[in-house]
Amino acid sequence: MEETYRVKAVVLYRSSFGENNTIVTIYTTEKGKLELIARGTKKSKSKLAAHLEPITLVDVMVVRGKKYDYIGSAISENCYFDLKNSLEKIKAAGEVIRILNLIVKTGDCDKEIFELLISYFDFLNSAKEELNYDLFVQLFVFKLLIKLGHRPELYYCVSCHSKILPLSNKFDLSKGGIICVKCFSQLEKKYQLIISENSIKILRLAIENDFKQLANISVNKDIKKEIIKLLL
Repeated sequence: MEETYRVKAVVLYRSSFGENNTIVTIYTTEKGKLELIARGTKKSKSKLAAHLEPITLVDVMVVRGKKYDYIGSAISENCYFDLKNSLEKIKAAGEVIRILNLIVKTGDCDKEIFELLISYFDFLNSAKEELNYDLFVQLFVFKLLIKLGHRPELYYCVSCHSKILPLSNKFDLSKGGIICVKCFSQLEKKYQLIISENSIKILRLAIENDFKQLANISVNKDIKKEIIKLLL
């Protein structure tokens, strides 16, 4: 008897595999990122294919195989229709999927990353069109890096450990945090980026608040550019 298990998952990618099948990349609550075979999903009459579109929350039954695991069944729980009706939102979701796929290895499991991804798609699905989606892509990356253990130091100088004052500070990429005015002249300048007090405040808020709350914060163009440059 074949071994099976069920997982809740977000569909990330789907690509061709043979004449009638596809490889579906999903991110799950309990198994992390998985690559599974979806049999017959390239056939026009396939009922399974409709549930395996990228940017879809699904309940999946996985069947263990000798060489490949494959999808036995899938039921859509959220198709994010409003998100998929906007080119800007699709682009913002697709860029996050691309980055997540690069950073996270197959089999790596983190429920918090799954919840972060769901919260981001929920946010995009209900967001207003006039938002700066490039900024929110980078804020997702910022939150993702924190989940992976790369939390930047935003309150104390990473060199002398003194409390950061609202002065002309810089962010040191090699040390992963802010360096004060007294210290940045003594360190390697190629790793340093100017960071304003307002940008520091936004990053601090990004750690503590969800995407919907961050959307209510007024951020001018210069601050957006500064944050995007810092997180690219």
